[in-house]
Amino acid sequence: MNIINWKFVLKVVGFIIIIESLFLFLSSAVADYYQGTDSLPLLYSAIITLIAGCVFVLVSGIRKKIHIIGRKESYLSVTLSWILFALFGALPFYISREIPAFSNAFFESMSGITTTGASILNDVDSLSKGLLFWRSLLQWLGGMGIIVFSLALLPLLGGEAAQLFDAESSGLTHDKFRPRVTQMAKRLWAMYLVFTFCVILLLWLGPMDWFDAICHGFTTISTGGFSTKQASIFHWNSMYVEGILCLFMIIGAINFPLLYVLFTKGNVKQFFKDEELRWFLFIILFASLLVGSGLFLHKHYDGLTAFRQSFFQVIAIITTTGFCSADFLVWGPFYWIVFLFLMMVCGCAGSTSGGLKTVRAVVLAKNTIHEFERLAHPRAIIPVRLNRTALSFGVVQRLLAFAFLYISIIFVSWGILTFVGVPFIDALGASVSAISNVGPGFGSLGPTGSFEAIPEFAKWYLSFLMVVGRLEVFTILILFTPGFWKK
Repeated sequence: MNIINWKFVLKVVGFIIIIESLFLFLSSAVADYYQGTDSLPLLYSAIITLIAGCVFVLVSGIRKKIHIIGRKESYLSVTLSWILFALFGALPFYISREIPAFSNAFFESMSGITTTGASILNDVDSLSKGLLFWRSLLQWLGGMGIIVFSLALLPLLGGEAAQLFDAESSGLTHDKFRPRVTQMAKRLWAMYLVFTFCVILLLWLGPMDWFDAICHGFTTISTGGFSTKQASIFHWNSMYVEGILCLFMIIGAINFPLLYVLFTKGNVKQFFKDEELRWFLFIILFASLLVGSGLFLHKHYDGLTAFRQSFFQVIAIITTTGFCSADFLVWGPFYWIVFLFLMMVCGCAGSTSGGLKTVRAVVLAKNTIHEFERLAHPRAIIPVRLNRTALSFGVVQRLLAFAFLYISIIFVSWGILTFVGVPFIDALGASVSAISNVGPGFGSLGPTGSFEAIPEFAKWYLSFLMVVGRLEVFTILILFTPGFWKK
């Protein structure tokens, strides 16, 4: 009989909540340094979170190491970890009363940990320093993944690392790392830390102070997009800042195991041989030139400014970061279509970005082209190849299933949101933005708007949609199938 080992689930969840409490203590210290009124709310939240985490671990049996776990435990552990991380992450916003409605506080927290970047705040500048730091830190933790973070310390837990890794990062290409998944997690986090330090230092060398540089460093490499300013990156109106952010948004959207191989072996030629990476960079270049040319021809901006705005916004959207240097909605409907496409394709598998992922789009496009060839030559065996390797029928079938489910969720969500009163265009943008973890949508929910005015049910539903997208759809939706709970 396949019985769920709830003790293991509680142990993993408890351990991750304890980790969260440590970062809440750090945020409280930052708030205290700036002598903010949010120091005590952050401290109280840290204590509550620590107690809850300890209770989970004690109930699970702290001395018992569990070495055999199945996929059911993995899916449950990962799903509950993300939801409870967001739940406890909402406490500082709510206790401080800077976000008095708990639905709003939870939405902001979930948007942070899933690196979505959608916000209910209408005046980010008025938020206290400690909460701004915690808001950015949530995205930084969610970028590499709280489960991958815990994998680096998994020997303390016992259990099979690869199972959790599969459940949290189902889009990751990581077969070569499977025998040493905890070591891989440590190395990826070390690389993540190095990138974070670099972007913070470079931003500080520009017009940003240390606080803004740290917060934006967190939300750039994680492709999250939260800013400390309501005007986002336009607040600085600096080509230097935009250039640094573009570089690190792209880095955050590239397959991290691929980056690891590049920096450990130094083989640049091999790095650029990766087919997904080449398509990802081509889409950025093509879309930027297309949008920039349109902005120039339609006289929105002069030549240099048109391409400056184009490159930044295209990169911000396709990497699912969601920073804004301009309100692209005023450019016209043609640009909405371009950005809608970018919001769905997004970055590379194994990166901090969300969405369908470039590799899936490439494989699906190739399979569609091959289908015409198969119709013309019924007896021919024409496999789909990626990086010159033939993909099995099962892999292509799973990609087709994922794409169908992904598109279906967008249309169903679009209908649900319009039913509860969200305007037609707003509902479309919100659905794509949430499932792809992008942040800005369309209409009143665009780059200069906020999600504060949408109905309460819509906020809870979009919060659910964010975590579904962040965990690659199947991880959560499988919990709603009857077969999952059968013994």
